[in-house]
Amino acid sequence: MIKLENVSKSYGNREIIKIDKLEIYDGDKIGIVGKNGAGKSTLFDIITKDCIADTGKIDVKGKIGYIKQFNYTLEPNLSGGEIEKAEINKVLKENPDIILADEPSSNLDIASIQYLIKRFKEFIGTILLISHDRRLLDEVCSKIIEIDNSRINVYLGNYTDYKNQKEMEIKTKEDNYIKYIKEKEKLEKAINISKNTAKNMKKTPSRMGNSEARLHKREVENKREKIEGHTKALQSRLEKLQVAEKNIKELPVYMKVPDTNVIKAKFAITGESINIKYNKNIILDDISFNLPSNKITGLIGKNGAGKTSLVKRILSNDENIYINERVNIGYFSQNLDVLDNNKTVLENVLKDSIQDEVTVRNILANLYIKGNDVFKNISNLSGGERVKVAITKLLVGDYNLLILDEPTNFLDIYSIEALEKLIKMYKGTILLISHDINLIDNVCNYLFIIDNKKLIEFNGNYTEYEEFKDSQMERKAKLAYDNDLLLDVKISEIISKLSYTNDEVKRKELEEEYQELIEIKRKVRRN
Repeated sequence: MIKLENVSKSYGNREIIKIDKLEIYDGDKIGIVGKNGAGKSTLFDIITKDCIADTGKIDVKGKIGYIKQFNYTLEPNLSGGEIEKAEINKVLKENPDIILADEPSSNLDIASIQYLIKRFKEFIGTILLISHDRRLLDEVCSKIIEIDNSRINVYLGNYTDYKNQKEMEIKTKEDNYIKYIKEKEKLEKAINISKNTAKNMKKTPSRMGNSEARLHKREVENKREKIEGHTKALQSRLEKLQVAEKNIKELPVYMKVPDTNVIKAKFAITGESINIKYNKNIILDDISFNLPSNKITGLIGKNGAGKTSLVKRILSNDENIYINERVNIGYFSQNLDVLDNNKTVLENVLKDSIQDEVTVRNILANLYIKGNDVFKNISNLSGGERVKVAITKLLVGDYNLLILDEPTNFLDIYSIEALEKLIKMYKGTILLISHDINLIDNVCNYLFIIDNKKLIEFNGNYTEYEEFKDSQMERKAKLAYDNDLLLDVKISEIISKLSYTNDEVKRKELEEEYQELIEIKRKVRRN
């Protein structure tokens, strides 16, 4: 369906894409992964010819449907999720042969992402999918294309399979490096021994006669030549030894926690009888909650369910919300208002930090802001880089409760996985709003679920919650089935009695009971 040969694209001196050969077949469902700026969207634009490649041949067979990233400010009356869903449905209705989808789940809630997964799995054509949603890539894709340093690498399987293969590559690279170092040290040691042996060979003793001295000298020279030949052979082996690169490991992070920052109460925040309305519409109806201390609580719900509204109510010192006196809240919002655009990355993060500079730089490095990048001004950073700086500032700040409202927006998939590890390391309380089920499932051990204007609390992660819901549904189904059988038995008994009862009064009573049971049966089946 798509064939690229010797395709390259550069901007200025920077090479973005260089593909020797790439073939994509009918029915392929391929995830495209890479760091922010790696060239994922450029690849799509080259395929659609929205961007002209510098070199190479591009052959596309069939009709393309392109789901692009949008500027949501152009539609002020619609949410990002509503625009995204409308565009996805529009593209699918056009019956394309190939779908190019660039971050289609960015503004979708959990239910909408599940709908998207279903539609993509049902689609019988070819899909190329750029996404930072690991569950979407796992459910939909059977191949992964990684773009790294302008080159592409193709992996069979879904995203989890790709990660396993990458881990094997890293392990093999580590083994090869250890073998290389051992062989290098062995050869260097042998060369030094050989050189020293040649150097320390005895000269002709003065007591020897001329003929004997000549014979001794010849023997020494022969031996020295052999040793020097052996040394040269060893040096040649050393020069030809294939150099193995050392893996760059993540820097360890140790966050210190002052005793004064520990919340000792069972609950960090408690809310009672909270009502939230928007333009006369009830968003949250008489909800209460207890946010547990020193846990990571996920706050989930559909778009517009009231998640951010509840957070804003917490931050506004609402009279129905009690915040423990030890709690100091750090809030991550999409407007990134914790950053000073006129200061550098390091200046921003170190200000009010309770961690030392080494810890700060290690956290930034784990989020791929390394070396001299810490001295860049905030105004010169991309959106994703600013998000990373803002999150780091909160992680090292004088806070013990973090509220993170969709922190993974604008982050690439590798940065999300790095953030996941840092959140797990955090020694405090976190309230995390996210539609990223993998993130919620991997880091959260408590859940707030907003559903139908109510808030449900659940002690566990998302997988455990889904299992709990399934078991509840099974119990309800079994109860309904048992009730249905019982009703059928009672209805059969009444029909039997009616068949041989001649008493009119008795018949009327039985007929009324029969109608009541039929109505109950209808209600059971509706429920």
